[in-house]
Amino acid sequence: MPIDRPDEYQVNQTGTGARVSPPDDQAPKPLMASRKRGRNLGLGSRNLTRAGKTCAHQSGKAFATRGTLAERWSVFAKWLEQAQGIKRMEDINREHVMAYGLALKARVERDELKASTAQLYVSAVNSIMTSATQGEWQTVSPTRDCGIPKRRYIPETSKAMPQLQHEQLQISVDDERITVLLNLQRTLGLRFKESALLNAQKALRQAQREDRITVFSGTKGGKRRHVPVSAEASAALETAASLQDGPSMIPANLRYVDFRNHCYRQAQQQPFQFHGQRHHYAQQRYQALTGVPAPINTNIAKSAWHAYMASQLNIDPEVAEKLDHRARSILSQELGHERLEVVRVYIG
Repeated sequence: MPIDRPDEYQVNQTGTGARVSPPDDQAPKPLMASRKRGRNLGLGSRNLTRAGKTCAHQSGKAFATRGTLAERWSVFAKWLEQAQGIKRMEDINREHVMAYGLALKARVERDELKASTAQLYVSAVNSIMTSATQGEWQTVSPTRDCGIPKRRYIPETSKAMPQLQHEQLQISVDDERITVLLNLQRTLGLRFKESALLNAQKALRQAQREDRITVFSGTKGGKRRHVPVSAEASAALETAASLQDGPSMIPANLRYVDFRNHCYRQAQQQPFQFHGQRHHYAQQRYQALTGVPAPINTNIAKSAWHAYMASQLNIDPEVAEKLDHRARSILSQELGHERLEVVRVYIG
């Protein structure tokens, strides 16, 4: 099965990819000094990626599992070399794996990677290192040490970008293309990558015909989905189409990774999170579909939510429950998520 890999092995823009230099008195001890008869703990390869793959295939696990471990290890090895400059297995310590986990966590928060997938990537590194060191490796917890959220995470406060902040960014951000992406994300619920890879000119023509657009470039797993186009979204598409100078919103002279890094640097300087726009879309869309604010914007307990809806809309609780479920199902499709429970991250 295909593996959802951390895109371009990128380093978290908030600084978690910085080289790790623990204090001298906390410097980790060398791993398995008794076993090392050569580079990479004597695994028979001078290449870090291949050494990890060798370890995976010697693990005794099922064939498919060995292949998955090897693939996930190769992602870590490339990140490790690019972000930390490390090419030897015996130089790896827990701080490096924790930094890797924090980089994955940042991708989860930007909705570029599932929390469960990020956890699996960290777990794969633990498996390889445990085997390579013959059990001496101290496991790094994806959730406790790296802060990667659990699958059933429900936020206590809204992560939507407030209207005032959005309006201020339209003035303070000096790159018009970034403000265009912000508007596309806010009005269409797009992830950053989806907005950057959007062919706005083609999308605008479809919107004028069908009052919806088809999102497929940059989506998770390449899955297509349809998103309705409001008046605000139509205006955002028109502005984007007029600015577009290539097959997408990426400047014609830049690669995606370069454009993404430029945008993230701008976001860090302001500062703001692109993903807050997607949260705003979800919450406003839920209110439009149900007639009541998203649960995250109220103080109503989950157990009392349907009763609250019923009282606000003057309907039976059973009808309110069906209305809530229908709105969440629609949002799940429009946001590109397969599971209804993920919608709770956005609306509560």
